[in-house]
Amino acid sequence: MASALIALVIALLVPALLRRPTQPSQTRSSVNIGIARERERELRRELQEDLLSEADYDQARAELEINLLSDLDQDQDPASPLIRTPAPVTATLLAALMPLAALGLYLFLGHPGALDPSPGLTAQQLTSAQPSAPDVDAMLSKLRERLLDRPDDVRGWTLLANALMSTGRYPEAVTAYERLGQLEPRNPEFLVRLADALAMSNNGSLAGQATQLITEALALDPEQIQGLWLAGIAAEERGESIQALAFWRRLEPLVIDQPELLSEVRVMIGRASAELQKNQTQMTEPLRVAVSIAPDLLGSVTSEDTLFLYARTPEGPPMPVAARKLSALPLPRQITLDDRATVMTGGSLLSHRQLVVGVHISRSGNALKSSGDLLGMTNPFDPIQTQELAVVVNKRIP
Repeated sequence: MASALIALVIALLVPALLRRPTQPSQTRSSVNIGIARERERELRRELQEDLLSEADYDQARAELEINLLSDLDQDQDPASPLIRTPAPVTATLLAALMPLAALGLYLFLGHPGALDPSPGLTAQQLTSAQPSAPDVDAMLSKLRERLLDRPDDVRGWTLLANALMSTGRYPEAVTAYERLGQLEPRNPEFLVRLADALAMSNNGSLAGQATQLITEALALDPEQIQGLWLAGIAAEERGESIQALAFWRRLEPLVIDQPELLSEVRVMIGRASAELQKNQTQMTEPLRVAVSIAPDLLGSVTSEDTLFLYARTPEGPPMPVAARKLSALPLPRQITLDDRATVMTGGSLLSHRQLVVGVHISRSGNALKSSGDLLGMTNPFDPIQTQELAVVVNKRIP
């Protein structure tokens, strides 16, 4: 039966890996971006091999940026669909290794002898090998009796509620956490644990009251670790990958000193990011930028000048994440940036934790800054939380 199931999985996966889809035609922009990416990798390799100095590398990269941005049209082409190529090596390895991996895991984790238990193993030995459930019941009963005499004992109710959760008695745990909520109604930890107990009593779903409790807890303590964890899961349940990603990004720096938990948080961040990559309607939500200029500089701008609007990471390289090339006038005006404007890096604007948006009004028409050009820059912002922002051109390069 196990072999038949493995064969069925291979039969379903291998043809999909070998299938060659129809190749869509590439746009001029996608070809230019691909060439630029390849050239940038070559420059980085030459720098690492000491074939280029740092100054030559910076100059060559700046020229590459100039050439690429100069090719951007005012109305950009829509992003080309992703092209999946056949993967014969992956298909072969999958077909060969899946049965071996399944057998190896069974030999390591399984117990073939369990199908034929030894007659020498007595019922008494089997019973003694199992944890004693009555001992747990006795402990919980004693704790409940103590709480009858001391109904306001917060520590006792906490021990009881946590013990009930750990033993899977979720409805009883809900009652205990509700009592804790009555004793300390503004304790965010108790609110979050009550939400967790309610969810576990409802087949793991955080919908309804559980989500309300988590929201209330985070209003009291925005850095409540379990609250951020569950808030992200609740958002993911609702299909709101952007909100899930926002909660887990807030959680990540709070668990930086807990390697195991940090690893799990990063797995969830990766899962939410991957979901955004699949959901184009969420990824392409435009960033609306209101561009204005200081009154004393407006008179120096002509219709022959070029305006570059770009987004980049605050602490990252100078190469922009996304950029648009437009006529400098009229000003003020509103310009949008979305994933169609991404340059070289690919991906989505939402995949970056922080961005800054800058404006460069160039007299020469080149992206490379020179004397007399005008500049403006925003403060860092989270692209998940921000859809509209303003940038003022207020600086002239001497």
